[in-house]
Amino acid sequence: MVTSTNRNARPSVAGLRAPSGTTVHFGSLIALAFGTAATIYWVMLPSGLAAWFREFERCQVRSGYYPWQLPLPRPDAEQRYDDLAGCLAERMHDRLLWTALALLGMFTVAVLLYRLQPWWRIRRQRLVELRSSDAPELTTYLESLVVETGLPRAPVFLVDPFNPRAGGLAFGHGRRRYVRLDAGLLTLFRNDPASFRAVVLHELAHVRDRDVPITYFALAVWRSFLITALAPLAVGLLWVSWQDGAFRSSLGISWRVAGLVLLVHLFRDALLRSREHHADARVSAWLGSADPSLCLPALPGTVTRWPPVWLRRHPTPSSRVAALPEPTALFRPGFGEHFAAGIVLQLGFVQFAMPIVTAGAPLDVLRSLSAVWGVSVALLVGFAAVRGAAVARAGGRARGYPAGIGVGVVVGALLGERLSLSTLRDPLPGVVVLLAGGLLAVQLVLLSRWVHRCSLLLHRNRLAWVRVLGWSAIGTAVSLLGWSWLRLWAFFESLRLTPSVFGRLGASITGFAAEAAWTDLDRALLSVTWNPVVLGFGARNLALCTGLVLLWAVQLLLAHRTRIRFALSVGLLGAAAWLVFDLAVKAAMRGTVPLSERSTDAFRAVLSAWEFAGAVAVQFTVAAVVAAVLFRRAGLAHALFVAATTGLIVSGMMWVFARLGACVPPLHATATRCPGTTSGEYAATVLGVVTVEGTVAALVGYLLGSTVRRGARRWSGSRGPEIVRTPVGAGTSEPGRAGRIVAVLVAASSIVVLALPNSSSETGEESSVPVAAAERTASEPPESESGTAPGRVWLRHGGSRHLRAVSSATVELGDGIRSNAEVREVRGSAVRLAEAVTEAREFPEPPDSRRAEIWGEALGTLDDSARRLVEALDTGTLDREALLEVVESLARGVRLFEELIDLWCTEYGDRVLEAC
Repeated sequence: MVTSTNRNARPSVAGLRAPSGTTVHFGSLIALAFGTAATIYWVMLPSGLAAWFREFERCQVRSGYYPWQLPLPRPDAEQRYDDLAGCLAERMHDRLLWTALALLGMFTVAVLLYRLQPWWRIRRQRLVELRSSDAPELTTYLESLVVETGLPRAPVFLVDPFNPRAGGLAFGHGRRRYVRLDAGLLTLFRNDPASFRAVVLHELAHVRDRDVPITYFALAVWRSFLITALAPLAVGLLWVSWQDGAFRSSLGISWRVAGLVLLVHLFRDALLRSREHHADARVSAWLGSADPSLCLPALPGTVTRWPPVWLRRHPTPSSRVAALPEPTALFRPGFGEHFAAGIVLQLGFVQFAMPIVTAGAPLDVLRSLSAVWGVSVALLVGFAAVRGAAVARAGGRARGYPAGIGVGVVVGALLGERLSLSTLRDPLPGVVVLLAGGLLAVQLVLLSRWVHRCSLLLHRNRLAWVRVLGWSAIGTAVSLLGWSWLRLWAFFESLRLTPSVFGRLGASITGFAAEAAWTDLDRALLSVTWNPVVLGFGARNLALCTGLVLLWAVQLLLAHRTRIRFALSVGLLGAAAWLVFDLAVKAAMRGTVPLSERSTDAFRAVLSAWEFAGAVAVQFTVAAVVAAVLFRRAGLAHALFVAATTGLIVSGMMWVFARLGACVPPLHATATRCPGTTSGEYAATVLGVVTVEGTVAALVGYLLGSTVRRGARRWSGSRGPEIVRTPVGAGTSEPGRAGRIVAVLVAASSIVVLALPNSSSETGEESSVPVAAAERTASEPPESESGTAPGRVWLRHGGSRHLRAVSSATVELGDGIRSNAEVREVRGSAVRLAEAVTEAREFPEPPDSRRAEIWGEALGTLDDSARRLVEALDTGTLDREALLEVVESLARGVRLFEELIDLWCTEYGDRVLEAC
């Protein structure tokens, strides 16, 4: 018999001391099943799915907030959202109780299936426990294998006397594990002991990997989901479609459920295949060989073509043989794994967030949930990059995996949002959503490369306290970027608002260029430097700016040798170049524009645009220079550092100039007081703008500098080695203590300035005037698109009823006047019209701004006509002239109503509005 020389040591796979990795994925599968079931139970209240939709639409009309209306139609959109949540919260107690009880029932069924599956398998397959008295030699050998694998507790070995296959199976629950040995396998104990040993070790590897309980519990949860959630949903959809014609469009729910079930099924099969590969790798490590004849003796000789690989629970023999020589490939992060992770994360987030929000949670809760989503995505990418770095250290192939991570997460998240039952949106995303997803993928790729590099640097350090601080800093940077920035992508559909919202913000900013009319470049500079993203979000985001600072600080502090002194010198030269540029701009402004015009808000905005443009240009230049001069691996960190150094100095000079601009003639441009008043908010905002825009400029500069250096190397190589010279600053690098002190000082100074508190006093005259103007413009109610869904909801839930009531009362009054009816009848008709108008005014106005304007004007006109007629009849002052005025007013109101009805009829027809 072959035995191991190191029985108790935990096996490592090509230097990777890592678990099987399937536990987390099976946990994700369980969370996905429960999250999907929670959403199904949430809408499948015993009162019916149609009742839930009607309740949701009723609250939309009552609050005036329509989730799918683009753009947001009112300045008080947040208040309207809170009103919607409050309306839904009024009837959420029974729904919460029902959902909790239903989930408890699903969990109970899953636990029962989980606990009963070993008993059922033993009973159905007629398995017999292997006792030492029946086969003492065999049981002794099996006990030796248990000791060899390092299991603290031996599983129960069972024999399948009716199965001729030479295989086995590990199953069980909790701490009770079983290993089934087929009858055909027992014949190998004496005929082919090496093959017998390999097969048994494979099953014991599953027990050692601790994936047996989680695997069978995940399968039990899946079966419980099919029984307690999916089957009732299918019956409910059929019932709703048959009972309520308005909900025969339940195809949207049906295909989502079908797609979700298929994806979960494929995900489950992929995990089952993956656990087999991990068990094979552990057997190979135990045997000390990658020979398939030793590790995989029970492989079948032929494989059928059906079912295809992606529908199988076990991998194909060829894939198992190919994976043995390279076990590190099992730990290499790839597209498929993170595609599934993106689906699980997005589905879980949407299906968890939506019930919480509709239960009455305010908008701040949704923002916090979005931030948690951003942190989850960032940590997911970060952990994958750490795995990739471990594979690289172990000698495995690790190039190119960041692209698979980023693209996989984004594509999975997009698909997951489409499959969610909480948001029944269009099946295909729009162009804006696709572009936003591409931008997110690029950022995730860059983030994974950064974590990969930092992980390699940290692994070279042997000091425990340095590793603890290093991992803490890496985790902090990743979490801050996820919390502050990546959260914007939590709801991809909400990004469809971006062009309209940013368009209004940009129009308000570039309007300063037309007002100042100084140069032809003003509009372009304002559009770039006062970008709405930076202006309204990034500039005053402490978490984002701190995360950007940590990107270069962590890598430089972990590097063994740096070029910080050289980069600092370049940064100081860049700041000096900006000072010359700023003085030239102010001199040109003083020479061409009188002070009375320069002191306006428009010229202050234009001056700040020129100053920020100069800062960005200088940061781009110094980053390109540093990237072209320094070695490639640390070039990006040094490029970001030099851009941050230049930005910090430039921000300080801008703050000083804003305060002393009117006191020093060369610095004077738009200030009118000496000294000026500037607050900490102004300093933090300026540095925030420079930090965000400077990071982008540094990345572009790094790409340019690296490209130039790569081209120069090729050219110099073709010319011969005699012309190769060592560039300035690329000599022997300093050990790092002085450079690290400089890096810490720059990083700490930047964070301190960014954290300066907002001041309630008036900011400096060169402060963020465009910010306030942009916010004022953004709060103005824009012209909203009509939107089919909001209009239908408004008409179905009261709007059509009030429209008919007012129209009927108006027709009744008009008929009474034309037929010369008695005064009492005419007065009664006028009173009924006034009452109908009053009730209609108390009802929320239409969601579309144009229809809302016509609706309000028509109701006001009809109400004025009815009240004037009643007053004239009561006082006896009704004459021919007064009657003509009333009739003319009524006619104007009728024309407005006809215009309103025409708008709705053009869009909906008589399917929604009977007046058509």
